[in-house]
Amino acid sequence: MSNVDSTTGKVSNAQKLRSFPGNRIVWHAVIVGAVWLLLLLLNNNIDPLYSSYLALVAMYATAMFGMTILVGLSGQVSLGNGALMAVGGYVFALTSMNWQTVPIFGWQWNAVWSMVFAGLGGILIGGIVGGLAARLKGPYLAGLTLGLAVGVPAITNRFPELLGGENGLMLTVPYPAGGYSAAAGAAELGDETTDSGADPGLDPSIPVDEDQYAELDLSEFDQEFDEFDQDIDPNTNAEAEDLLTEGDLLTLDDFSDGGDLGLESPEPSEEPIVDAGVDSGVDSGTVATDSAGSLDDGFIIEQWQASMAIAVACLVAFAALNLIRGRQGRVWKAVRDDPIAAAVVGISPSGSKVSAFVVSSLFAALAGAVFAQILSFVGPGAFGLGLSLSLLVGIVLGGRSSLLGAILGALIIVWLPELVNGLAGERGWPDQITNNAPNLLYGLLVVAVVLAAPGGMTGTLRSWIDKSRGKSRSPLS
Repeated sequence: MSNVDSTTGKVSNAQKLRSFPGNRIVWHAVIVGAVWLLLLLLNNNIDPLYSSYLALVAMYATAMFGMTILVGLSGQVSLGNGALMAVGGYVFALTSMNWQTVPIFGWQWNAVWSMVFAGLGGILIGGIVGGLAARLKGPYLAGLTLGLAVGVPAITNRFPELLGGENGLMLTVPYPAGGYSAAAGAAELGDETTDSGADPGLDPSIPVDEDQYAELDLSEFDQEFDEFDQDIDPNTNAEAEDLLTEGDLLTLDDFSDGGDLGLESPEPSEEPIVDAGVDSGVDSGTVATDSAGSLDDGFIIEQWQASMAIAVACLVAFAALNLIRGRQGRVWKAVRDDPIAAAVVGISPSGSKVSAFVVSSLFAALAGAVFAQILSFVGPGAFGLGLSLSLLVGIVLGGRSSLLGAILGALIIVWLPELVNGLAGERGWPDQITNNAPNLLYGLLVVAVVLAAPGGMTGTLRSWIDKSRGKSRSPLS
């Protein structure tokens, strides 16, 4: 298409704008930035429960962006991206457990540095696995990635001192300034309650020695208690006037009007005094703060987790969008469609496959680090084979060659179990059926999509649009 106007012979401003170097990157940044702001606005105006769902959708979408490149564009089969997520989760856990005491380049260790090292760990493992996978294809490649999905979580049992074994590792996530974990907030509130009733004569800064009361003579108190016990005879008969009767007991009327208790009942016109710091409508996701404002008032952990997951997902989406729409995306498609022809024009099929594995592993490791922050826990049970299969199912259902398909697949993965749980609660299904019904539906949906819509939801939609315009397109493109 010529950039010169046929009538004037000059290049129009719109054509100059389209041909401007880096124009594609700028437009991608605008699109991703707009989506980012809309999601943040949505996150700040929904219930914390839905914020937790939004965080899971963003986390799954981050991992499936890599699956789009590996499965959709590169044409390789992977059953082990859940294990690559485990790599990112464990690297994040190991680097952030002592984040307050490890400065790097003059900065305190925080979640950002842990995310960076999780990504580097994913790149390293992706390069190793990609080098092995470049020589394999079909069922052999599927077998390699399946072994990765089974083997990586099992490695944690071999190093229980470092990786926690079956119990995993509990994390104190380094929340931003003003944020705090629920355990930390409860501990601070508990300290305030304890200090309010403490003896003002004691200095809390002085450590208490366990043996400082060891030299006290308590024999005098023991002797008085023994004499008191001897004076009491359980067989002694009490006088009738010393016994309590029903009239001596307090009733609700005594408390309502003050009665003989020496209390003055408030006048009806007086309004009850309500503490300004107590709000009966406080959401369960918030933690009360003190008057000094040492903690961020209104901090909701679910919203923070969702905003963090959205930020990572948008950054990964920006990188994936530029890779897919750029030269590297055309290289992946060429090797997928005809590796021999690609090799003839100077493209290395093995290098293309390795690069796809590295990028997919990087995105999966970042998703695993986000998952660790959402759970505040990493363990072999969180990154099992079922996670890898869920990622593959989601990308097949949404569309293997589309980032939008990855987002739709993430929505299906999060929404389908909730739908099954809702139906189970309404119909009274047993737990065994409720727990296995999502897997059954996953299998049925995959079979239906492969037979009726090989391109997934987005591929089928694009093929319908092309047919309406009189164009033809491969459902996998």
